[in-house]
Amino acid sequence: MSVENNEGSSKNMWKDLPLELLSSVMAYLEIKDNVRASVVCKSWYEAAVSVRVIDQPPWLMYFPKTKNTCEFYDPLGCKKYTMELPKSLAGSIVHYSKDGWLLMSKEDSSDFVLFNPFTMDVMVLPYLQLWNYYQLVGFSCAPTSSDCVVFTIKDYDPGHVTIRTWSPGQTMWTSMQVESQFLDIEHNNVVFSNGVFYCLNRRNHIAVFDPSLRTWNVLDVPPPRCPNEKSWNQGKFMVGYKGDIFVIRTYEHEDLLVFKLDLTQGIWELKDTLGSLTIFVSSKSCESRTYVNEGILRNSVCFPKLCYNEKRCVAYSFDEGRYHPREHDLDRGNQLSSNNIWIEPPKNAFELV
Repeated sequence: MSVENNEGSSKNMWKDLPLELLSSVMAYLEIKDNVRASVVCKSWYEAAVSVRVIDQPPWLMYFPKTKNTCEFYDPLGCKKYTMELPKSLAGSIVHYSKDGWLLMSKEDSSDFVLFNPFTMDVMVLPYLQLWNYYQLVGFSCAPTSSDCVVFTIKDYDPGHVTIRTWSPGQTMWTSMQVESQFLDIEHNNVVFSNGVFYCLNRRNHIAVFDPSLRTWNVLDVPPPRCPNEKSWNQGKFMVGYKGDIFVIRTYEHEDLLVFKLDLTQGIWELKDTLGSLTIFVSSKSCESRTYVNEGILRNSVCFPKLCYNEKRCVAYSFDEGRYHPREHDLDRGNQLSSNNIWIEPPKNAFELV
């Protein structure tokens, strides 16, 4: 048999595979490869689409100053919803959001609570002695999971940081102190990924806290380069996606930049595209999605600020190299609203709001 006949038989073999078998193969593909495979032929398209998971985008959540309510904005349906907050949480501020839950406290208070605004469940954490704000707080997952770890870190004196953790079922915080000159007064970021908390300070050095081993390590990774040190802290966000860590930077009069942490090389790699990824950023929470509906820009970064007509959020498209709507190209670095956060809604969110 000739080489040409062998190649033709191989092509026909893949083309004629049963849909069930093709679908099984497609299920193992990353979303970007799934999309590429779907353009090969009609049967491949049907198989790829049958196993393609459409990620639902997070909702934007904000708190009107004059009311004891919270408001949600669904970026897919361009609709708003209002819910009344429990009286016990009136005046509380949000420190972090994860898996549809909020870590909150009253201003100048160490009485932390975990609150689910969709189910109205409130979990009061043990009292935590506090002289000033903690410079970094976060948690690993919903407190309904036994794997949940609430993480706080504070620089009490030069050269030392104090780390405190709490998990559901514990009656007090577990504390440890380590020698480290790491935290800054503000502009610190934290994200939980790969079973550890990644912490980024104002100077863009990165450290890792492992809650299972209770170890703290400042990584030997040079800070990512920025075009203008004076505008470096205009907007900085950190997000995890399937084990990868990204840092998003916004500047005045400069394009948005995205860096990906490469631990094998010990560097921050500058990315010129997010591929099929869409990242939703805010100062208290960041979310990432691999394949969102057509109504939301892909390969883009969505900010926690609504456009002037309040029909969609401000976003930066890597495909087009500009902000949407276009007028925000003249307002770079000011797409933020510190009180707005992204939150993951439950599957039955429409039944709860």
